[in-house]
Amino acid sequence: MNIDFIIYWVDGSEKEWQQKKASYKGTEYQNEAARYRDWDILRYWFRAVEEYAPWVHRVFFVADNQRPKWLNFKHPKLVYVDHKDFIPKQYLPTFNANTIELNIHRIKGLSEHFVVFNDDMFINAPISPEYYFHNGLPCDATLEHVFNGRCYDERDEWGINVIEYCCTHVLNAHFDRKITLRENWKAWLGGYLGLKYQLQACLITLFGRHEFQHFYTPHNEKAFLKTVCEEAWEKESVMLGKSCTRFRENISLSNYFLRYWHLASNRFYPTSMKGRRVIPICEKNMNKIHAALFDPKAKSLCLNDSSFCTDGYFDKAKQMLIQWFEQKFPHQSSFEI
Repeated sequence: MNIDFIIYWVDGSEKEWQQKKASYKGTEYQNEAARYRDWDILRYWFRAVEEYAPWVHRVFFVADNQRPKWLNFKHPKLVYVDHKDFIPKQYLPTFNANTIELNIHRIKGLSEHFVVFNDDMFINAPISPEYYFHNGLPCDATLEHVFNGRCYDERDEWGINVIEYCCTHVLNAHFDRKITLRENWKAWLGGYLGLKYQLQACLITLFGRHEFQHFYTPHNEKAFLKTVCEEAWEKESVMLGKSCTRFRENISLSNYFLRYWHLASNRFYPTSMKGRRVIPICEKNMNKIHAALFDPKAKSLCLNDSSFCTDGYFDKAKQMLIQWFEQKFPHQSSFEI
């Protein structure tokens, strides 16, 4: 079984790219700097892959006509993919991660089994291929929930909450939860979920709901099957097509929808999500980030950029992260020139 990695990257500080984006007027929310800031820690992503997942088949590096000068594109495992190489022309140019991620299955030469990373998602400890796939299926957990927290914030607006809602309810147009659960009840009600999510799944079942309610999706790298992504597009081309916009829109789908499709069609291997950490970068979280970075139990670590990291604190936080990553991965990888 060949397993490919896909990583997206953008250098939001590049003048040519900024001019290109500026020629298309997005809203203040759509143009938020945190969506495009470069933390200059990409090289450590490659060092982690080489040290902790040397078994990877290929790494597809996806960007919009941008290439880090230090990255060795002659490396036999590294493939550069430009947006125009796989995203349909009618959706370009795009500054929307959802447009990019929803079309990943179109990448030429991509293996059936692949794992998608944003550039803030790091492998943080040694892993085997079974960390992502078991018996040929993506390792995942249903993680259903019925209690929502606050979905709107004055600073971050809706975040991804509306998109998650759209993903779940477009899914309900194609699947019946009762049938899905009957086909694989251990995956939907099993103890591997932990008490919190097992009880909520049982509660949904007790009320006899035909619809999926909500899913928690850890903001870490995700494993997919190419044929399942193709099937989702075949069955729901309308809403997926409408979601491929120039800038992010609230009423749209993300690659969460593709993950949900795997779940609803029971094409996943039930696995605990322990060891996956997500920590937003901001001043109050820097100690947590340092502890997680050097914690061998944290297999996957997402250092999520957001508006909570102010422009005034960005440079300081960036230098701290570079220092810590350099301490953890001091040796250059073969992916670097």
